[in-house]
Amino acid sequence: MPLQTFDNLPQEKRQRIIECAVDEFAQHDYASASISKIVAKAGIAKGSLYQYFNDKSDLYSYLLDLVSQTKANMMAKAFRQENRMPFFESLQALFSVMANFELQYPKLAKIGYKATSGKSPLPEDLLIKGKRATIHYFVTLINQGKASGEIRSEVDAEVAAFIFVSALSEIGNYVSAYSLKTSTDINPEKPTPAQLSGIERLYQQVIMILKNGIAN
Repeated sequence: MPLQTFDNLPQEKRQRIIECAVDEFAQHDYASASISKIVAKAGIAKGSLYQYFNDKSDLYSYLLDLVSQTKANMMAKAFRQENRMPFFESLQALFSVMANFELQYPKLAKIGYKATSGKSPLPEDLLIKGKRATIHYFVTLINQGKASGEIRSEVDAEVAAFIFVSALSEIGNYVSAYSLKTSTDINPEKPTPAQLSGIERLYQQVIMILKNGIAN
């Protein structure tokens, strides 16, 4: 996490350093990302960066925290209702949040994906712990759906949760590729109406298949 000296910087300078770091880590995996390129683009001395962060992994951890916080803020807005939504409405809202995260923050999404699917300094047990936490969340959601009668009682919650987590993980890659194919907006951070419409159809199809299966 950043040192106090980073927090003491003017907002504009902090933001410039963060944006340059995000650009670099979005384009390259952890090992290939260059601190020299980050500081050159940010217009600061290399030694200065180490006054703000302990080392490269410290900066990387900060960016991963930024990914998590951005995603969490979007989740909080989507699930701010006091009453619990039906299971498949909750699932659709969750998929929608993830899809929109990919569209609105493509660089952060790439950093998050590289951290979990490629070589990164994250310990293997930390990655496993994160995945187990996600599966546990879905198991709880599925058991609530079973209790309310929305989901058949014979459904294995663990197996279903694994399927949902896998779908949620892969849908991000599909959305990322889709957004690149359909993007005509000069500002990639802002989803176009065409992107939003296409992604709406995408996650509706995913929900339909998960809910009803594919048998005739």
